[in-house]
Amino acid sequence: MIKVLSLICILLASHISYAEELSPAKKKVIDEMLEITGALRMAEMMGNAAAGQMVNALRAQSKTVDAKTVNVIKDEMSSLMHEEFIANGFMQNLSYDIYHKHFTLAELEKIVAFYKTEVGNKLAANLPQITQEAMQKGQQHGMSLGPKMQQRLMARFAKEGIALP
Repeated sequence: MIKVLSLICILLASHISYAEELSPAKKKVIDEMLEITGALRMAEMMGNAAAGQMVNALRAQSKTVDAKTVNVIKDEMSSLMHEEFIANGFMQNLSYDIYHKHFTLAELEKIVAFYKTEVGNKLAANLPQITQEAMQKGQQHGMSLGPKMQQRLMARFAKEGIALP
């Protein structure tokens, strides 16, 4: 009986800690963390990456893409990402939901305090570049798998008796 009561108490306590309200104070701490970490600049990075992919696809088709075309693509992608992720509050609201779900106000305050340390500052300053490099390397690796995937699919289709049109 004591084990059952203990389990119920633990479950109730965990539910209560998750049920913490998304207060203005918690939103303010999340906003501070987003600012310190540069997380809101991720939309800009996504726009640059998408623009780069588009330019590469155009170059693969026509081999020559003039600077004006590249600039227009980058400008429009940057504008779109800013409008759809930052200006309309999408990233902030998304972040509120995610961080609220996983962290208490006290934990978020400790995370912000870490980011204000020398090492935390260094991490925050380098995190966008680290993320961008990881995305590029992952994309390159994924693209390199194309021929291998095609071989595997063709072999499997043959094995399964699937004929492609």
